[in-house]
Amino acid sequence: MYSIKDISEKFNLPASAIRYYEEIGLLENVEHKNGYHRIYDESHVDRLNAIECFKKARLPLKEIKLFFEYEKDMKNNSQKIVEMMNAQKKETEKEIKNLKAGLAHLEKKIKYYSIVDEAVKSGKKIPSWQEVIGK
Repeated sequence: MYSIKDISEKFNLPASAIRYYEEIGLLENVEHKNGYHRIYDESHVDRLNAIECFKKARLPLKEIKLFFEYEKDMKNNSQKIVEMMNAQKKETEKEIKNLKAGLAHLEKKIKYYSIVDEAVKSGKKIPSWQEVIGK
C-alpha cells in the first residue's frame, strides 16, 4: 500500500497530477481512507508505469485513457489498439524528422559561430555565413 506522497516520490510527479489522473479515470479504484487519504496498490503502480511509458512516447492523456478502455475488451478492440499505436508511431517519426532537421541547423550554427569566435579572438576578419557554410 502506498500513500499519494509515496507515489509522487516514486514517479517524480506532483500529487496534483496523480489526483488528476484519478479524476479523469486513468487511475481507477483508488481507496480513500477516512474519505480523504488516498491508498494506492500495485495495480496503480503498474498503471502509472504504463502511463509514464505512453507519455514518453508522447501519447496524449486522452489517448492513454482510450487505450486502457480498449484493453478491457481485447477481443473487440485489439485492432483499434494497433491502429492507435501505428498512428502515434507516425507522429513520433514526424517529430524525429523535424528534430533532426533542427539539430542539423544547430550544428551549422555551431560551426559558423565557432569560426567567428576564433576570428574575433585572433583579430582576423569575420567570415560570412556563405563563406563558411556555403548556403
